[in-house]
Amino acid sequence: MTETPRSPQFDDIYFSVEDGLAESRYVFLEKNNLPDSWQGRDRFVIAETGFGTGLNFLCTWTKFEETTSPSQHLYYYSFEKFPISAQNIRSYLEHWSSEFRGRLERLVDLYPLCIGGWHTVRVSSKVTLILIFDDVNRAIPEISCPIDCWLLDGHAPAKNPDMWSEIVFHHIGRLSKKGTRLATFTAAGFVRRGLESAGFSIHKDRGFGRKRDMITGVFRHDSNRHIFSLQSTPQKIAIIGGGLAGACLAYVLQNYRKDITVFERSGLASGGSGNIRGLYNPRITAHRGPEADLYSVGFSLAYKLFQTISQESDISFIPSGTLHIINDETKEKRYLSFCKTWGWHENHARIINSGEASGVASVDLSYPALYLPDAGSVSPVQLVNHLTKDVGRVLKNIGVIIPETDGWVVEGEKFDAVILANGYDVLKFEQTAFLPLQQIRGQVTHIKTDLVYQNLDINLCYGGYASLAQNGEAVIGSTFQNWISDLALRTDDDNENIAKLHAIAPSITREIKVTGGRAGFRCAAKDRAPVIGRVSGFHNLYLSTAHGSHGILSSLIGAYYLAGKICRQPSILPSSVETYLSPNRFHK
Repeated sequence: MTETPRSPQFDDIYFSVEDGLAESRYVFLEKNNLPDSWQGRDRFVIAETGFGTGLNFLCTWTKFEETTSPSQHLYYYSFEKFPISAQNIRSYLEHWSSEFRGRLERLVDLYPLCIGGWHTVRVSSKVTLILIFDDVNRAIPEISCPIDCWLLDGHAPAKNPDMWSEIVFHHIGRLSKKGTRLATFTAAGFVRRGLESAGFSIHKDRGFGRKRDMITGVFRHDSNRHIFSLQSTPQKIAIIGGGLAGACLAYVLQNYRKDITVFERSGLASGGSGNIRGLYNPRITAHRGPEADLYSVGFSLAYKLFQTISQESDISFIPSGTLHIINDETKEKRYLSFCKTWGWHENHARIINSGEASGVASVDLSYPALYLPDAGSVSPVQLVNHLTKDVGRVLKNIGVIIPETDGWVVEGEKFDAVILANGYDVLKFEQTAFLPLQQIRGQVTHIKTDLVYQNLDINLCYGGYASLAQNGEAVIGSTFQNWISDLALRTDDDNENIAKLHAIAPSITREIKVTGGRAGFRCAAKDRAPVIGRVSGFHNLYLSTAHGSHGILSSLIGAYYLAGKICRQPSILPSSVETYLSPNRFHK
């Protein structure tokens, strides 16, 4: 018999010793009146406190697909402060694999990196998992979507009292509506009282196996605060801009079966997205807040997507890792705080000393570093071309959009919605001319590498960056110039890029030769946050711009977020991140 897994944090089992699968089906499906409760519902939303091994989710996913029509969709929010690895999930549940008919293997394949944040995993065309790696007390206030059903798991209250807090009870009530159901394995008195005070009628029921009691509940209040719009969504969409932001949107919206036309005046990836190589890294902050919550999940999403599409195409994706060199006190404090507050497992982020850094890099380094083993590089130009390969039309655009009562006219053609994803040029449209954006020139330098440089096994970041060599060539960069308005290559910029690298790794710069370069403009907002969301005051007009120097990540997670908004789906990002990104923040 397989040993029942235990949580090392709480010294408690993840599921019943007698039969965890039967327990999950009894407590959380049968006692929540599932599948009857989701019959006839186009959209059904479940929230779970305590993802654990994913057993409850797999049971629910399986039952939902067995008992619903093709048009129905399940959204499943689940909180987990201490995520376990995909490998452990497989080992803990594989003896039940046949019960899930391939779904366990699918979950393991798609399971995100164990790093903090809201990870969206579309496990099938009918089921979306929003897996929240965070303390439920911090994360549950960030949900804005009404919940149809609660699965209250998460270890016994005596073992994990923080999971059963007044904050959690309050927000369970806030997010519930008349008829919302809940079920939990526990029958503790303070849990019953907390849920009753939140607005539920609570019933004590027979527990599973040797457990005598459990409780179920139904929300008793009638409120119109959770009327969720199911209005029709735009079908024919114009995307203005053929760089990373536009390409990511085209890719995601096509997965929703939208009719997409991309308008780009100079050709795909002709602007700042046209570099042959780009590093994907989170924008690292000392504290966890909206910025961290955006770039953390953006990093995991990018890693998993690049991994998938690189197997389908010849796109250059190299997850070689990155060392963020700690060459001053400010960086040291920031990176140490990042490791403590962002919720990344040490397998994905840790500080290493100069000796370890030299060993990881295979070249001599004189500084300690923050080591991100899952970071790496991708070709932005190849990525744009891959993401747009199935777009039916890519047209020239002269920059005119005309609003009509129920849509927009772009170049004489009618569209249901328009997304402006053309960087700094969004200011040319009167509807978005209010944005406080700036254009920042950056030049990268292409170099022919010597034998010492070719030993470098990892990318380096240090205020500039250096890629590892491919076929005897590498890319270093990038300058940051908001006072220069032309794109002519400058020798002084090449020298600056080389000097920055020489300062932290002189051994690899002795015989490098400049072979070329590329200059482009980044677009950034005055507060350095991307601008993603609906433009207030206009019907079906949206923005994805100001992605700055971390646009590979923000363009991608921004596309998934914005596509969900356009399609009227429950949000995949915390409400504080929505506010952080919103164009409306500049109307204050």
